[in-house]
Amino acid sequence: MRRSGRTPHRGWLGGILIGGLLSAGLWAVSPRVSEAGPRIEAVEIKLRSTSGQLLLNRALTDPAFWGDASSATYHRQLYDEIRLKPLPSGHICMVTGEGDRDFDQDVVADIVFVQQTGLPRYMDGAKVVKALGTGVDPELGVPYSDTFFLLDLTFFYATYLQRMYRKDDGSGRTILWFEKIEPEFVDAATWAEYNRKAERALIGVDLRWALNSVIPIGEIHGMFIVEPGGARKSRVSMVTRMAFGDDASWIAKVGSEMPSVLKAGLKSGFNASVALAVEEQERRP
Repeated sequence: MRRSGRTPHRGWLGGILIGGLLSAGLWAVSPRVSEAGPRIEAVEIKLRSTSGQLLLNRALTDPAFWGDASSATYHRQLYDEIRLKPLPSGHICMVTGEGDRDFDQDVVADIVFVQQTGLPRYMDGAKVVKALGTGVDPELGVPYSDTFFLLDLTFFYATYLQRMYRKDDGSGRTILWFEKIEPEFVDAATWAEYNRKAERALIGVDLRWALNSVIPIGEIHGMFIVEPGGARKSRVSMVTRMAFGDDASWIAKVGSEMPSVLKAGLKSGFNASVALAVEEQERRP
């Protein structure tokens, strides 16, 4: 099996798609570029974060939500559209695209849900992606997978623990949404074990220089929609928002709000995820 080449672009915010970041839009997509972005009419997305839940449900069901967003369209790329909508602080981003081959829908969903640990092979910005645990969220009642990320965002490193949820909506779509893990998501013993796993995963990581900052991400949430495509088997759209806390450096705050670096990260993560999908599709019978 021949693997796709490693993407040369580190990208400030490539890690967004790892949760993507976070992992989005790798796959086949119908040729349409909709005026309202991806929609989920029958499914309410539930998060532990009330503000994240409100924002994602508006982004995914309200046709007017994207009215003030900037939009860039692309040809002969794995993605065909990127949108950036300004918020009172930062942006909410959307990327959607069409791959150069057919991918089974379950391959796409599995890559997003449980196989993001492979991203460092194809993406320089993904320094560490470590699986932490899986289960069913007792509050939301849906399956989850928990993951630790260390992201190289060029001028600094960012770190966070992510919970990804998964649900089939009954109409041929798989919905995967995510948010930052807070201590109250798990019991004390599990929280301690997650932190031990994260610390062990950082041992031996080659950082650019000893004094380079490692900044915790203050807030991150987003969603992937995997659905039947038109020209290809499957379509993926991803919506995400990330923000740093008040104690973060000005570099983190300014960088996370610059449209050019947001787009660079979206593209980088998109292309890296395609490589993972190719690998997984060829592995399966």
